[in-house]
Amino acid sequence: MNSLMIEGEGVASQQIKILDLIEKDVLEEIVRDFTKATRVASVLVDLDGQPITREHNFSRVCKEYCRSTPIGRAKCYASDRFGGEESKKIGKPFIYKCLNAGLMDSATPIIVEGYHVATLVMGQVLTKPIAVDKAVDAARRIGIEDVAGYLKALHEVPVMSYERLQSAVNLMCTIAKTISSLAIQKYLSKKAYQKNLHNIINSVSEAIISTDLDGTVTLINKAAIKMFGRESSSIVGQPIFEFFARPEDFREHLTCKKQHAASEMPPVFEVFRPNGQIFYAQASFREIFLSKREAMGYVTVLRDVTQEKKVEKMKEDLIGMLTHDMGNPILSTQRVLELMLDGHLGSLNHRGDEMVALALNSTHKLSGMVSNFLDIFLDECTGLNLCQMPGDMDATLVESIQHVGFSADDKKIRIRFQPGRAGVRMLADWSRLQRTCVNLLENAVRFSPLGGEIVVKAEQLSSDEQGDYILVTIDDQGKGIDKEKQALIFEKFYTTSIRNRDERRGVGLGLTFSKMVVEAHGGRIWVESPYVNDEGEEVTGGRFRFRIPVSTGQQYIVPRGDEHE
Repeated sequence: MNSLMIEGEGVASQQIKILDLIEKDVLEEIVRDFTKATRVASVLVDLDGQPITREHNFSRVCKEYCRSTPIGRAKCYASDRFGGEESKKIGKPFIYKCLNAGLMDSATPIIVEGYHVATLVMGQVLTKPIAVDKAVDAARRIGIEDVAGYLKALHEVPVMSYERLQSAVNLMCTIAKTISSLAIQKYLSKKAYQKNLHNIINSVSEAIISTDLDGTVTLINKAAIKMFGRESSSIVGQPIFEFFARPEDFREHLTCKKQHAASEMPPVFEVFRPNGQIFYAQASFREIFLSKREAMGYVTVLRDVTQEKKVEKMKEDLIGMLTHDMGNPILSTQRVLELMLDGHLGSLNHRGDEMVALALNSTHKLSGMVSNFLDIFLDECTGLNLCQMPGDMDATLVESIQHVGFSADDKKIRIRFQPGRAGVRMLADWSRLQRTCVNLLENAVRFSPLGGEIVVKAEQLSSDEQGDYILVTIDDQGKGIDKEKQALIFEKFYTTSIRNRDERRGVGLGLTFSKMVVEAHGGRIWVESPYVNDEGEEVTGGRFRFRIPVSTGQQYIVPRGDEHE
Protein backbone atom coordinates (compact mmCIF):
# COMPACT_ATOMS: atom_id res chain seq x y z
CA MET A 1 0.00 0.00 0.00
CA ASN A 2 1.38 3.38 -0.98
CA SER A 3 1.24 6.40 1.30
CA LEU A 4 -0.72 9.59 0.62
CA MET A 5 0.38 12.78 2.33
CA ILE A 6 -2.22 15.47 3.09
CA GLU A 7 -2.01 18.87 4.66
CA GLY A 8 -4.33 20.05 7.41
CA GLU A 9 -6.69 22.88 6.49
CA GLY A 10 -5.66 25.10 9.40
CA VAL A 11 -1.89 25.09 8.98
CA ALA A 12 -0.60 28.62 9.62
CA SER A 13 1.88 30.17 7.21
CA GLN A 14 4.28 30.83 10.08
CA GLN A 15 4.63 27.08 10.52
CA ILE A 16 5.86 26.55 6.96
CA LYS A 17 9.01 24.45 6.89
CA ILE A 18 11.42 24.59 3.99
CA LEU A 19 11.63 20.80 3.78
CA ASP A 20 7.87 20.66 3.24
CA LEU A 21 8.35 22.77 0.12
CA ILE A 22 11.69 21.66 -1.33
CA GLU A 23 13.23 18.21 -1.08
CA LYS A 24 16.35 18.00 1.03
CA ASP A 25 18.36 16.47 -1.82
CA VAL A 26 17.61 19.52 -3.97
CA LEU A 27 18.67 21.91 -1.21
CA GLU A 28 21.78 19.84 -0.60
CA GLU A 29 22.71 20.06 -4.28
CA ILE A 30 22.21 23.85 -4.39
CA VAL A 31 24.34 24.49 -1.30
CA ARG A 32 27.02 22.09 -2.48
CA ASP A 33 27.31 23.76 -5.90
CA PHE A 34 27.40 27.21 -4.29
CA THR A 35 30.26 26.03 -2.06
CA LYS A 36 32.21 24.71 -5.06
CA ALA A 37 31.79 28.00 -6.89
CA THR A 38 32.88 30.25 -3.98
CA ARG A 39 35.20 27.88 -2.07
CA VAL A 40 33.86 29.15 1.23
CA ALA A 41 31.97 27.29 3.95
CA SER A 42 28.18 27.26 3.66
CA VAL A 43 25.12 25.69 5.26
CA LEU A 44 21.34 26.15 5.22
CA VAL A 45 19.93 26.52 8.74
CA ASP A 46 16.48 26.86 10.29
CA LEU A 47 15.31 29.83 12.33
CA ASP A 48 17.05 28.44 15.45
CA GLY A 49 20.38 28.15 13.65
CA GLN A 50 20.16 24.35 13.45
CA PRO A 51 21.60 22.89 10.22
CA ILE A 52 19.08 21.75 7.58
CA THR A 53 21.70 20.64 5.05
CA ARG A 54 25.12 19.18 5.61
CA GLU A 55 27.89 21.59 6.62
CA HIS A 56 29.81 22.09 3.39
CA ASN A 57 33.53 22.95 3.29
CA PHE A 58 33.63 23.88 6.98
CA SER A 59 37.05 24.97 8.21
CA ARG A 60 38.94 22.72 10.59
CA VAL A 61 38.82 25.29 13.40
CA CYS A 62 35.00 25.34 13.25
CA LYS A 63 34.51 21.61 12.70
CA GLU A 64 37.10 20.20 15.12
CA TYR A 65 37.21 22.92 17.76
CA CYS A 66 34.39 25.51 17.81
CA ARG A 67 31.63 22.90 17.39
CA SER A 68 33.38 20.18 19.39
CA THR A 69 32.15 21.34 22.82
CA PRO A 70 28.56 21.87 23.98
CA ILE A 71 29.25 25.56 24.73
CA GLY A 72 30.98 26.10 21.40
CA ARG A 73 28.27 24.34 19.39
CA ALA A 74 25.55 26.39 21.12
CA LYS A 75 27.44 29.63 20.33
CA CYS A 76 27.73 28.60 16.65
CA TYR A 77 23.97 27.92 16.41
CA ALA A 78 23.28 31.22 18.19
CA SER A 79 25.57 33.02 15.77
CA ASP A 80 23.78 31.56 12.74
CA ARG A 81 20.42 32.45 14.31
CA PHE A 82 21.62 36.00 14.95
CA GLY A 83 22.75 36.34 11.33
CA GLY A 84 19.38 35.15 10.07
CA GLU A 85 17.43 37.53 12.30
CA GLU A 86 19.53 40.53 11.31
CA SER A 87 19.36 39.72 7.59
CA LYS A 88 15.57 39.42 7.89
CA LYS A 89 15.38 42.86 9.54
CA ILE A 90 17.36 44.64 6.84
CA GLY A 91 15.96 42.55 3.99
CA LYS A 92 19.33 41.74 2.43
CA PRO A 93 22.55 39.80 3.19
CA PHE A 94 24.12 40.62 6.54
CA ILE A 95 27.93 40.40 6.95
CA TYR A 96 29.14 39.98 10.52
CA LYS A 97 31.72 38.40 12.80
CA CYS A 98 30.61 35.05 14.16
CA LEU A 99 29.87 35.01 17.90
CA ASN A 100 32.34 32.20 18.53
CA ALA A 101 35.78 32.42 16.86
CA GLY A 102 35.26 35.86 15.32
CA LEU A 103 35.44 34.66 11.70
CA MET A 104 33.62 36.61 8.98
CA ASP A 105 30.20 35.18 8.10
CA SER A 106 27.27 36.33 6.00
CA ALA A 107 23.60 35.38 6.27
CA THR A 108 20.76 35.73 3.76
CA PRO A 109 17.12 34.95 4.65
CA ILE A 110 14.90 32.56 2.66
CA ILE A 111 11.53 34.31 2.46
CA VAL A 112 8.24 32.66 1.42
CA GLU A 113 5.15 34.86 1.16
CA GLY A 114 6.73 37.30 3.64
CA TYR A 115 7.66 34.59 6.14
CA HIS A 116 11.23 33.77 7.12
CA VAL A 117 11.57 29.99 6.72
CA ALA A 118 15.37 29.40 6.64
CA THR A 119 18.73 31.15 6.38
CA LEU A 120 21.62 30.56 4.01
CA VAL A 121 24.88 31.12 5.92
CA MET A 122 28.36 31.32 4.35
CA GLY A 123 31.80 32.45 5.36
CA GLN A 124 34.37 31.12 7.89
CA VAL A 125 36.96 33.43 6.32
CA LEU A 126 39.05 36.34 7.54
CA THR A 127 39.68 39.74 6.00
CA LYS A 128 42.62 40.12 8.37
CA PRO A 129 44.28 37.82 10.93
CA ILE A 130 42.91 37.62 14.48
CA ALA A 131 45.21 38.64 17.33
CA VAL A 132 46.63 35.65 19.21
CA ASP A 133 45.48 36.83 22.65
CA LYS A 134 41.90 37.25 21.39
CA ALA A 135 42.00 33.83 19.77
CA VAL A 136 43.26 32.19 22.95
CA ASP A 137 40.54 33.91 24.96
CA ALA A 138 37.86 32.72 22.50
CA ALA A 139 39.14 29.14 22.72
CA ARG A 140 39.14 29.09 26.52
CA ARG A 141 35.61 30.58 26.72
CA ILE A 142 34.17 27.53 24.94
CA GLY A 143 36.23 25.01 26.89
CA ILE A 144 38.97 24.17 24.36
CA GLU A 145 41.87 22.40 26.08
CA ASP A 146 44.13 22.02 23.03
CA VAL A 147 44.68 25.75 22.55
CA ALA A 148 47.79 25.20 20.43
CA GLY A 149 45.83 23.01 18.04
CA TYR A 150 43.08 25.61 17.96
CA LEU A 151 45.57 28.33 17.00
CA LYS A 152 47.09 26.12 14.30
CA ALA A 153 43.66 25.41 12.80
CA LEU A 154 42.78 29.13 12.99
CA HIS A 155 45.96 29.89 11.05
CA GLU A 156 44.62 27.68 8.20
CA VAL A 157 41.50 29.85 7.75
CA PRO A 158 41.67 31.57 4.35
CA VAL A 159 42.20 35.35 4.32
CA MET A 160 40.42 37.22 1.53
CA SER A 161 39.75 40.84 0.70
CA TYR A 162 36.44 42.41 1.65
CA GLU A 163 35.72 42.94 -2.05
CA ARG A 164 36.09 39.24 -2.78
CA LEU A 165 33.91 38.42 0.21
CA GLN A 166 31.27 40.84 -1.10
CA SER A 167 31.32 39.08 -4.49
CA ALA A 168 30.61 35.75 -2.79
CA VAL A 169 27.82 37.44 -0.78
CA ASN A 170 26.25 38.75 -3.99
CA LEU A 171 26.20 35.24 -5.43
CA MET A 172 24.76 33.96 -2.17
CA CYS A 173 21.94 36.50 -2.47
CA THR A 174 21.09 35.16 -5.93
CA ILE A 175 21.13 31.59 -4.65
CA ALA A 176 18.86 32.53 -1.74
CA LYS A 177 16.39 34.16 -4.13
CA THR A 178 16.40 31.00 -6.24
CA ILE A 179 15.60 28.87 -3.21
CA SER A 180 12.86 31.30 -2.18
CA SER A 181 11.39 31.20 -5.68
CA LEU A 182 11.29 27.40 -5.68
CA ALA A 183 9.70 27.38 -2.23
CA ILE A 184 7.08 29.99 -3.18
CA GLN A 185 6.04 28.00 -6.23
CA LYS A 186 5.54 24.89 -4.12
CA TYR A 187 3.77 26.85 -1.38
CA LEU A 188 1.31 28.46 -3.77
CA SER A 189 0.73 25.10 -5.41
CA LYS A 190 -0.12 23.58 -2.03
CA LYS A 191 -2.47 26.41 -1.18
CA ALA A 192 -4.27 25.97 -4.48
CA TYR A 193 -4.42 22.22 -3.91
CA GLN A 194 -5.99 22.62 -0.49
CA LYS A 195 -8.43 25.21 -1.77
CA ASN A 196 -9.62 23.05 -4.65
CA LEU A 197 -9.48 19.64 -2.97
CA HIS A 198 -13.16 19.65 -2.06
CA ASN A 199 -14.19 20.55 -5.59
CA ILE A 200 -11.87 17.98 -7.10
CA ILE A 201 -13.08 14.99 -5.12
CA ASN A 202 -16.65 15.89 -5.94
CA SER A 203 -15.93 16.16 -9.66
CA VAL A 204 -14.64 12.60 -10.12
CA SER A 205 -16.94 9.77 -11.11
CA GLU A 206 -15.37 7.27 -8.70
CA ALA A 207 -16.52 7.09 -5.11
CA ILE A 208 -13.94 8.46 -2.63
CA ILE A 209 -14.32 7.48 1.01
CA SER A 210 -12.04 8.61 3.82
CA THR A 211 -11.98 6.68 7.10
CA ASP A 212 -10.09 6.85 10.37
CA LEU A 213 -7.78 4.06 11.53
CA ASP A 214 -10.78 2.12 12.90
CA GLY A 215 -12.59 2.20 9.56
CA THR A 216 -15.21 4.79 10.56
CA VAL A 217 -16.21 6.95 7.59
CA THR A 218 -15.08 10.58 7.98
CA LEU A 219 -15.57 11.97 4.45
CA ILE A 220 -17.28 10.96 1.22
CA ASN A 221 -17.80 12.62 -2.14
CA LYS A 222 -20.98 12.99 -4.18
CA ALA A 223 -20.15 9.94 -6.31
CA ALA A 224 -20.06 7.77 -3.18
CA ILE A 225 -23.49 9.02 -2.08
CA LYS A 226 -24.89 8.18 -5.51
CA MET A 227 -23.15 4.80 -5.70
CA PHE A 228 -24.34 3.62 -2.28
CA GLY A 229 -27.83 5.04 -2.76
CA ARG A 230 -27.78 6.50 0.77
CA GLU A 231 -27.82 9.91 2.38
CA SER A 232 -24.49 11.32 3.51
CA SER A 233 -25.67 11.26 7.13
CA SER A 234 -26.26 7.50 6.95
CA ILE A 235 -22.70 6.84 5.74
CA VAL A 236 -20.47 9.32 7.58
CA GLY A 237 -19.79 8.14 11.12
CA GLN A 238 -20.58 4.51 10.29
CA PRO A 239 -18.06 1.63 9.97
CA ILE A 240 -17.34 1.25 6.27
CA PHE A 241 -17.24 -2.54 6.57
CA GLU A 242 -20.97 -2.91 7.21
CA PHE A 243 -21.77 -1.86 3.63
CA PHE A 244 -19.95 -4.84 2.14
CA ALA A 245 -21.02 -8.46 1.76
CA ARG A 246 -17.64 -9.69 3.04
CA PRO A 247 -16.69 -7.15 5.72
CA GLU A 248 -13.67 -9.01 7.09
CA ASP A 249 -12.15 -9.43 3.64
CA PHE A 250 -12.62 -5.71 3.00
CA ARG A 251 -11.06 -4.89 6.40
CA GLU A 252 -7.94 -6.91 5.58
CA HIS A 253 -7.44 -5.04 2.31
CA LEU A 254 -8.12 -1.64 3.89
CA THR A 255 -5.66 -2.13 6.75
CA CYS A 256 -2.89 -3.57 4.55
CA LYS A 257 -3.19 -7.07 6.01
CA LYS A 258 -4.06 -8.45 2.58
CA GLN A 259 -2.18 -7.03 -0.37
CA HIS A 260 -2.13 -7.82 -4.07
CA ALA A 261 0.80 -7.57 -6.43
CA ALA A 262 1.19 -4.53 -8.66
CA SER A 263 0.51 -6.70 -11.72
CA GLU A 264 -2.84 -7.88 -10.34
CA MET A 265 -6.15 -6.16 -10.82
CA PRO A 266 -7.58 -4.37 -7.76
CA PRO A 267 -10.01 -6.53 -5.76
CA VAL A 268 -13.75 -6.44 -6.46
CA PHE A 269 -16.33 -6.49 -3.64
CA GLU A 270 -20.07 -6.96 -3.40
CA VAL A 271 -21.75 -3.85 -1.92
CA PHE A 272 -25.25 -3.53 -0.45
CA ARG A 273 -27.76 -0.80 -1.25
CA PRO A 274 -30.62 0.02 1.16
CA ASN A 275 -33.16 -1.77 -1.07
CA GLY A 276 -31.17 -5.00 -0.84
CA GLN A 277 -29.71 -4.64 -4.31
CA ILE A 278 -26.10 -5.76 -4.71
CA PHE A 279 -23.60 -4.08 -7.00
CA TYR A 280 -19.93 -4.78 -7.65
CA ALA A 281 -17.19 -2.25 -6.90
CA GLN A 282 -13.48 -2.39 -7.66
CA ALA A 283 -11.50 -0.93 -4.76
CA SER A 284 -8.13 0.79 -4.42
CA PHE A 285 -6.70 1.69 -1.02
CA ARG A 286 -4.27 4.31 0.28
CA GLU A 287 -3.06 5.08 3.76
CA ILE A 288 -3.27 8.75 4.86
CA PHE A 289 -0.56 10.44 6.91
CA LEU A 290 -1.02 13.70 8.80
CA SER A 291 2.74 13.94 9.11
CA LYS A 292 5.57 11.81 7.81
CA ARG A 293 5.19 9.29 10.63
CA GLU A 294 1.72 9.80 12.03
CA ALA A 295 -0.97 7.77 10.24
CA MET A 296 -4.48 9.18 10.49
CA GLY A 297 -6.60 6.82 8.39
CA TYR A 298 -7.31 5.44 4.94
CA VAL A 299 -8.76 6.53 1.62
CA THR A 300 -10.75 4.07 -0.48
CA VAL A 301 -11.57 4.68 -4.14
CA LEU A 302 -14.46 2.60 -5.48
CA ARG A 303 -15.41 2.10 -9.11
CA ASP A 304 -18.74 0.52 -10.02
CA VAL A 305 -17.92 -2.43 -12.30
CA THR A 306 -21.37 -4.06 -12.27
CA GLN A 307 -21.97 -3.31 -15.95
CA GLU A 308 -18.45 -4.43 -16.84
CA LYS A 309 -19.04 -7.78 -15.15
CA LYS A 310 -22.24 -8.21 -17.15
CA VAL A 311 -20.38 -7.44 -20.38
CA GLU A 312 -17.58 -9.81 -19.39
CA LYS A 313 -20.14 -12.56 -18.80
CA MET A 314 -21.62 -11.88 -22.25
CA LYS A 315 -18.14 -12.09 -23.78
CA GLU A 316 -17.49 -15.41 -22.05
CA ASP A 317 -20.81 -16.78 -23.29
CA LEU A 318 -20.03 -15.59 -26.82
CA ILE A 319 -16.54 -17.12 -26.76
CA GLY A 320 -17.98 -20.39 -25.51
CA MET A 321 -20.59 -20.42 -28.26
CA LEU A 322 -18.16 -19.49 -31.05
CA THR A 323 -15.45 -21.93 -30.04
CA HIS A 324 -17.99 -24.72 -29.80
CA ASP A 325 -19.58 -23.90 -33.18
CA MET A 326 -16.21 -23.47 -34.92
CA GLY A 327 -15.20 -27.02 -34.10
CA ASN A 328 -17.37 -28.74 -36.74
CA PRO A 329 -16.19 -26.71 -39.77
CA ILE A 330 -12.56 -27.25 -38.75
CA LEU A 331 -13.05 -31.00 -38.37
CA SER A 332 -14.78 -31.14 -41.77
CA THR A 333 -11.88 -29.29 -43.37
CA GLN A 334 -9.41 -31.64 -41.72
CA ARG A 335 -11.28 -34.68 -42.99
CA VAL A 336 -11.30 -33.38 -46.59
CA LEU A 337 -7.58 -32.59 -46.45
CA GLU A 338 -6.82 -36.04 -45.01
CA LEU A 339 -8.78 -37.68 -47.86
CA MET A 340 -6.84 -35.61 -50.39
CA LEU A 341 -3.53 -36.50 -48.76
CA ASP A 342 -4.42 -40.23 -48.71
CA GLY A 343 -5.27 -40.13 -52.43
CA HIS A 344 -8.95 -40.95 -52.02
CA LEU A 345 -9.92 -37.88 -54.08
CA GLY A 346 -7.31 -38.43 -56.78
CA SER A 347 -3.56 -38.33 -56.97
CA LEU A 348 -1.51 -35.22 -56.27
CA ASN A 349 1.97 -34.33 -57.44
CA HIS A 350 4.78 -33.85 -54.92
CA ARG A 351 4.17 -30.12 -54.62
CA GLY A 352 0.46 -30.73 -54.08
CA ASP A 353 1.19 -33.21 -51.31
CA GLU A 354 3.36 -30.60 -49.57
CA MET A 355 0.69 -27.90 -49.83
CA VAL A 356 -2.08 -30.17 -48.54
CA ALA A 357 0.15 -31.34 -45.67
CA LEU A 358 0.85 -27.71 -44.81
CA ALA A 359 -2.87 -26.86 -44.85
CA LEU A 360 -3.65 -29.91 -42.72
CA ASN A 361 -0.98 -28.92 -40.22
CA SER A 362 -2.51 -25.44 -40.03
CA THR A 363 -5.97 -26.84 -39.34
CA HIS A 364 -4.52 -28.94 -36.52
CA LYS A 365 -3.07 -25.77 -34.99
CA LEU A 366 -6.36 -23.93 -35.43
CA SER A 367 -8.22 -26.84 -33.88
CA GLY A 368 -5.86 -26.76 -30.92
CA MET A 369 -6.42 -23.01 -30.45
CA VAL A 370 -10.19 -23.44 -30.55
CA SER A 371 -9.97 -26.32 -28.09
CA ASN A 372 -7.82 -24.18 -25.78
CA PHE A 373 -10.45 -21.43 -25.89
CA LEU A 374 -13.25 -23.87 -25.15
CA ASP A 375 -11.48 -25.70 -22.33
CA ILE A 376 -10.43 -22.46 -20.61
CA PHE A 377 -13.99 -21.18 -20.93
CA LEU A 378 -15.37 -24.41 -19.43
CA ASP A 379 -12.80 -24.36 -16.65
CA GLU A 380 -13.74 -20.80 -15.63
CA CYS A 381 -17.46 -21.56 -15.75
CA THR A 382 -17.85 -25.04 -14.31
CA GLY A 383 -14.44 -26.49 -13.62
CA LEU A 384 -12.48 -28.78 -15.94
CA ASN A 385 -13.57 -32.42 -15.99
CA LEU A 386 -10.81 -34.74 -17.12
CA CYS A 387 -11.53 -37.63 -19.47
CA GLN A 388 -9.04 -40.14 -18.10
CA MET A 389 -7.94 -43.15 -20.11
CA PRO A 390 -4.96 -45.55 -19.93
CA GLY A 391 -1.84 -44.33 -21.72
CA ASP A 392 1.80 -43.37 -21.26
CA MET A 393 3.84 -40.19 -21.52
CA ASP A 394 6.45 -41.58 -23.92
CA ALA A 395 3.86 -42.30 -26.60
CA THR A 396 2.19 -38.93 -26.01
CA LEU A 397 5.47 -37.08 -26.51
CA VAL A 398 6.27 -39.02 -29.68
CA GLU A 399 2.91 -38.02 -31.16
CA SER A 400 3.37 -34.42 -30.00
CA ILE A 401 6.78 -34.20 -31.68
CA GLN A 402 5.23 -35.46 -34.90
CA HIS A 403 2.62 -32.67 -34.70
CA VAL A 404 5.30 -29.95 -34.67
CA GLY A 405 7.60 -31.74 -37.11
CA PHE A 406 6.63 -29.59 -40.08
CA SER A 407 7.35 -26.33 -38.21
CA ALA A 408 10.63 -27.72 -36.86
CA ASP A 409 11.76 -28.89 -40.31
CA ASP A 410 10.96 -25.47 -41.75
CA LYS A 411 13.50 -23.91 -39.34
CA LYS A 412 15.91 -26.88 -39.61
CA ILE A 413 15.48 -27.54 -35.89
CA ARG A 414 16.38 -30.94 -34.49
CA ILE A 415 14.14 -32.35 -31.73
CA ARG A 416 15.98 -34.92 -29.63
CA PHE A 417 13.94 -37.38 -27.54
CA GLN A 418 14.75 -40.87 -26.30
CA PRO A 419 11.61 -42.78 -25.17
CA GLY A 420 11.73 -45.51 -22.57
CA ARG A 421 11.97 -43.70 -19.22
CA ALA A 422 8.31 -42.72 -18.84
CA GLY A 423 6.46 -45.62 -20.44
CA VAL A 424 4.47 -46.52 -17.32
CA ARG A 425 0.78 -47.05 -18.11
CA MET A 426 -1.43 -44.77 -16.08
CA LEU A 427 -4.79 -43.01 -16.16
CA ALA A 428 -4.79 -39.42 -17.48
CA ASP A 429 -6.53 -37.15 -19.95
CA TRP A 430 -4.00 -37.93 -22.67
CA SER A 431 -5.74 -35.83 -25.32
CA ARG A 432 -5.31 -32.66 -23.25
CA LEU A 433 -1.84 -33.66 -22.09
CA GLN A 434 -0.84 -34.09 -25.73
CA ARG A 435 -2.12 -30.59 -26.50
CA THR A 436 -0.12 -29.37 -23.51
CA CYS A 437 3.04 -30.97 -24.89
CA VAL A 438 2.31 -29.60 -28.38
CA ASN A 439 1.88 -26.09 -26.91
CA LEU A 440 5.25 -26.32 -25.15
CA LEU A 441 6.97 -27.74 -28.22
CA GLU A 442 5.47 -25.09 -30.51
CA ASN A 443 6.77 -22.40 -28.15
CA ALA A 444 10.21 -24.00 -28.20
CA VAL A 445 10.21 -24.12 -32.02
CA ARG A 446 8.90 -20.54 -32.31
CA PHE A 447 11.66 -19.06 -30.15
CA SER A 448 14.53 -21.31 -31.21
CA PRO A 449 17.11 -20.06 -33.71
CA LEU A 450 17.48 -21.55 -37.19
CA GLY A 451 19.31 -24.86 -37.00
CA GLY A 452 18.86 -25.08 -33.24
CA GLU A 453 18.13 -28.09 -31.09
CA ILE A 454 15.27 -28.91 -28.72
CA VAL A 455 15.84 -31.56 -26.08
CA VAL A 456 12.83 -33.42 -24.70
CA LYS A 457 12.98 -35.66 -21.65
CA ALA A 458 10.43 -37.65 -19.70
CA GLU A 459 11.23 -39.75 -16.66
CA GLN A 460 9.45 -41.46 -13.82
CA LEU A 461 10.67 -40.29 -10.43
CA SER A 462 9.68 -40.78 -6.83
CA SER A 463 9.92 -38.82 -3.58
CA ASP A 464 8.64 -39.26 -0.05
CA GLU A 465 6.51 -36.13 -0.28
CA GLN A 466 5.10 -36.54 -3.79
CA GLY A 467 5.20 -40.28 -4.34
CA ASP A 468 5.62 -41.53 -7.93
CA TYR A 469 5.38 -38.86 -10.61
CA ILE A 470 6.27 -38.20 -14.25
CA LEU A 471 8.61 -35.25 -14.95
CA VAL A 472 8.65 -33.82 -18.48
CA THR A 473 11.38 -31.36 -19.54
CA ILE A 474 11.55 -29.38 -22.81
CA ASP A 475 14.72 -27.35 -23.38
CA ASP A 476 15.28 -24.84 -26.18
CA GLN A 477 18.19 -22.64 -27.22
CA GLY A 478 16.26 -19.40 -27.68
CA LYS A 479 16.89 -16.02 -26.08
CA GLY A 480 15.27 -17.02 -22.81
CA ILE A 481 12.65 -15.32 -20.66
CA ASP A 482 13.33 -12.40 -18.32
CA LYS A 483 13.05 -13.23 -14.64
CA GLU A 484 10.30 -10.66 -14.07
CA LYS A 485 8.21 -12.19 -16.88
CA GLN A 486 8.47 -15.82 -15.82
CA ALA A 487 5.57 -15.51 -13.36
CA LEU A 488 3.39 -13.81 -15.99
CA ILE A 489 3.71 -16.07 -19.02
CA PHE A 490 1.11 -18.53 -17.74
CA GLU A 491 -1.53 -15.79 -17.46
CA LYS A 492 -4.35 -15.61 -19.99
CA PHE A 493 -3.57 -13.58 -23.16
CA TYR A 494 -0.01 -12.80 -22.03
CA THR A 495 2.62 -12.99 -24.80
CA THR A 496 6.33 -12.23 -24.69
CA SER A 497 7.93 -9.91 -27.20
CA ILE A 498 8.38 -11.25 -30.72
CA ARG A 499 11.84 -12.77 -31.16
CA ASN A 500 11.65 -12.87 -34.95
CA ARG A 501 9.62 -10.31 -36.86
CA ASP A 502 8.76 -12.94 -39.48
CA GLU A 503 7.00 -15.07 -36.89
CA ARG A 504 3.38 -14.75 -35.82
CA ARG A 505 2.55 -13.75 -32.24
CA GLY A 506 0.25 -16.23 -30.51
CA VAL A 507 -2.95 -15.28 -28.70
CA GLY A 508 -1.40 -16.07 -25.34
CA LEU A 509 -3.60 -19.03 -24.32
CA GLY A 510 -1.28 -21.99 -24.91
CA LEU A 511 0.60 -21.74 -21.62
CA THR A 512 -2.58 -20.83 -19.75
CA PHE A 513 -4.19 -23.99 -21.09
CA SER A 514 -1.10 -26.05 -20.25
CA LYS A 515 -1.05 -24.80 -16.66
CA MET A 516 -4.76 -25.53 -16.31
CA VAL A 517 -4.38 -29.12 -17.57
CA VAL A 518 -1.30 -29.92 -15.49
CA GLU A 519 -2.90 -28.56 -12.31
CA ALA A 520 -6.11 -30.47 -13.12
CA HIS A 521 -3.99 -33.63 -12.93
CA GLY A 522 -2.69 -32.56 -9.52
CA GLY A 523 0.65 -31.46 -10.95
CA ARG A 524 2.74 -28.34 -11.39
CA ILE A 525 4.30 -26.52 -14.36
CA TRP A 526 7.12 -23.97 -14.32
CA VAL A 527 9.88 -22.38 -16.40
CA GLU A 528 13.61 -22.01 -15.79
CA SER A 529 15.61 -19.45 -17.75
CA PRO A 530 18.53 -19.60 -17.99
CA TYR A 531 19.07 -23.28 -17.16
CA VAL A 532 21.95 -25.73 -16.76
CA ASN A 533 22.13 -28.58 -19.29
CA ASP A 534 23.37 -32.15 -18.75
CA GLU A 535 26.96 -31.06 -19.44
CA GLY A 536 26.79 -28.51 -16.61
CA GLU A 537 26.76 -25.55 -19.00
CA GLU A 538 24.46 -22.57 -18.50
CA VAL A 539 22.13 -22.09 -21.46
CA THR A 540 20.31 -18.80 -22.07
CA GLY A 541 17.23 -20.49 -23.51
CA GLY A 542 14.06 -21.61 -21.79
CA ARG A 543 13.40 -24.87 -19.93
CA PHE A 544 9.74 -25.73 -19.42
CA ARG A 545 9.00 -28.52 -16.98
CA PHE A 546 5.87 -30.09 -15.63
CA ARG A 547 5.22 -33.01 -13.37
CA ILE A 548 2.07 -35.02 -12.78
CA PRO A 549 1.53 -37.81 -10.25
CA VAL A 550 1.22 -41.37 -11.47
CA SER A 551 -2.55 -41.73 -11.25
CA THR A 552 -4.11 -44.51 -9.20
CA GLY A 553 -7.45 -44.05 -10.91
CA GLN A 554 -8.71 -40.97 -9.06
CA GLN A 555 -10.19 -38.32 -11.33
CA TYR A 556 -9.20 -34.73 -10.56
CA ILE A 557 -11.76 -31.95 -11.02
CA VAL A 558 -10.66 -28.36 -10.75
CA PRO A 559 -13.36 -26.30 -8.98
CA ARG A 560 -14.31 -22.91 -10.32
CA GLY A 561 -12.51 -20.11 -8.47
CA ASP A 562 -14.26 -17.30 -6.65
CA GLU A 563 -15.11 -14.70 -9.25
CA HIS A 564 -14.13 -11.85 -6.90
CA GLU A 565 -10.57 -12.99 -6.22
